[in-house]
Amino acid sequence: MTDPLQDAKDNAGEEDQKIGQDWRVRLALASGAKYLYKSADAPGILAPLIATNGVVFPYTPTINISYMANYDGVLPTHSNYKVQQYMNSSVESITVTADFTAQDTFEANYLLACIHFFKSMTKMFYGQDENPQNGTPPPLGYFYGLGAFQLDNHPVAITNFGYNLPNNVDYIRATSTSDASTSKLSMSNLIGGQISPGGVRPPATFTDTGDQAITYVPTKITMTITCVPVISRNQISNNFSLKDYATGKLLRGSQQNNPGVW
Repeated sequence: MTDPLQDAKDNAGEEDQKIGQDWRVRLALASGAKYLYKSADAPGILAPLIATNGVVFPYTPTINISYMANYDGVLPTHSNYKVQQYMNSSVESITVTADFTAQDTFEANYLLACIHFFKSMTKMFYGQDENPQNGTPPPLGYFYGLGAFQLDNHPVAITNFGYNLPNNVDYIRATSTSDASTSKLSMSNLIGGQISPGGVRPPATFTDTGDQAITYVPTKITMTITCVPVISRNQISNNFSLKDYATGKLLRGSQQNNPGVW
């Protein structure tokens, strides 16, 4: 008898190829991460994120990014104007507003995993954690999507996550994915590969949920993620060049050994 959870991990390379061809926005853990949905142990309700290597936003989210150059105005004596002296530049907090929907149990499981993933990304490793060691700050996320020169392995730390549970939509049942038998999710469910030529959808298949834990999620929900861009002092000191940044070279995080530069 095969283990669907292990199958999902074994097929990660094949799914990564599909993900690489998908320009939708995705937030993933670091490639070498061994926690959350990449945990060697059962990832629980985060299991549906294995197949997509993180959260794939099913609809294009609204992303607000603000770039700033800060100047200090000096007031010389007997002058009509300030003298502007450059101080520093920064990338301010990034706000992502995204819609998610769930029309069947697969999508409900995925939606539940997305909600819990974002919540988990605001928590530090603490108490009984050993790997990573307790006291380790919350995990970093890496944005991909919208083509080569938009989001390409760009690191962020999530500072705020908010979502609403509306009272004007239907709710759909999600099954517990702590059991590997309910965690199977293919990229084709999100890409639309289940539709055969001619637009005829294959017949639905139904399974008995038995004694699995049940959770209800809304069929439509809006989430808001606030995050700060992250770049190491080493990277900015030893690898940054305005010339390379202006050509777009430093934006291509997946093409170099460093994350993409905001």
